[in-house]
Amino acid sequence: MNNTQTQNSNVSPQQSVQPTPAPVTPNTQPPLKTTLAQPQKAPQAEGFNLIPAMSEEEKVKIKKKNTLNIGSILSIIALASVAIGIVGFNILSKAQLNSKKASLSRVEKTVNSKMDKIVANNAIVERAKLYTQVKKDSFSHKKIIEFFTEIANKTGAISFRSMDISETLGFEIAGTGPSLERVARLWYLFGIHENIKSINLNSVSKNDTGATFSFEGELNITNFSNE
Repeated sequence: MNNTQTQNSNVSPQQSVQPTPAPVTPNTQPPLKTTLAQPQKAPQAEGFNLIPAMSEEEKVKIKKKNTLNIGSILSIIALASVAIGIVGFNILSKAQLNSKKASLSRVEKTVNSKMDKIVANNAIVERAKLYTQVKKDSFSHKKIIEFFTEIANKTGAISFRSMDISETLGFEIAGTGPSLERVARLWYLFGIHENIKSINLNSVSKNDTGATFSFEGELNITNFSNE
């Protein structure tokens, strides 16, 4: 142990010697400054590319595929635009059709209303014509009876036993009088009166109390119509 200490004391400690820098000239670069304790970098291992490089044909195929994809997208966009246009056109056409249907419905209602009014007016006109015709062809039985009674009173002592009047204003009357002369006068008055169209003496006979008679004829409706 003492020998070791003696040996260590005889050895002088080592000192680091700094190198003297060389003079710098304009055309010379300064030397790199290094240190004794600078560690060295380990060399990096190079990697291997497992994916092989694409050939020109593969690049052309990929380019064509991308082109086809873009074309497909554009085609889809065009088809979508056409579909949207068709849907919009259908919606617009349907709206216009509904508007025209509503307008046509209003016109039909107006026409039907006018037709109903026309039919109602025609019915009123037909009823008015029928009423006029019926009124024209109708007559008053009361006026006819009063007429026969008036002629009988003018003749004097004439009485009617029966009196039949048809819808066509044909009549048959039968009665009695005091004499044949009064019956002849009655026949004469009937024949000259304007209310009588025609008059015929069916029968006449004389008896102890006077005479009997029967007439038939047709009346003129002008003075016997209902007003």
